[in-house]
Amino acid sequence: MERLSDNFSYAETVHTIQEAAVNIFCRIIFDWAVHGLAVALLLLTFGLILLVRKNRLSKPFFAVAKKLGIFCSIVAAPGLITLVTTGSLPPVGVYNVNSLGFLCLWSLICAHMLGEETNYQWFVKSAPKEQPKD
Repeated sequence: MERLSDNFSYAETVHTIQEAAVNIFCRIIFDWAVHGLAVALLLLTFGLILLVRKNRLSKPFFAVAKKLGIFCSIVAAPGLITLVTTGSLPPVGVYNVNSLGFLCLWSLICAHMLGEETNYQWFVKSAPKEQPKD
């Protein structure tokens, strides 16, 4: 009877794991980041609308859109490089893009970020400085 460890190849296993990690990062994380960029563009649009109406919420919208855009651009870079150099994204097996799921995830993240940024800009950043006591 043959043992299972007789056919095991450590090099092949490591190569398969590395290939899977690269494929996941260049495809799934790229799709996630592209949806984040779309949400950042939407936040930027709402920020411009609020700026035209002279609403105080425009600054938090701009700040969150900027942070989200920078983060998603950095995370999407490997997938974009792969897309440009090879002409397509790598296959990842059975994978279906669910845009609704990605957009819901980003909306929850952005709702939290907007709340934190609004709190910071309205109450922390603009708080009057305390005068030193003699």
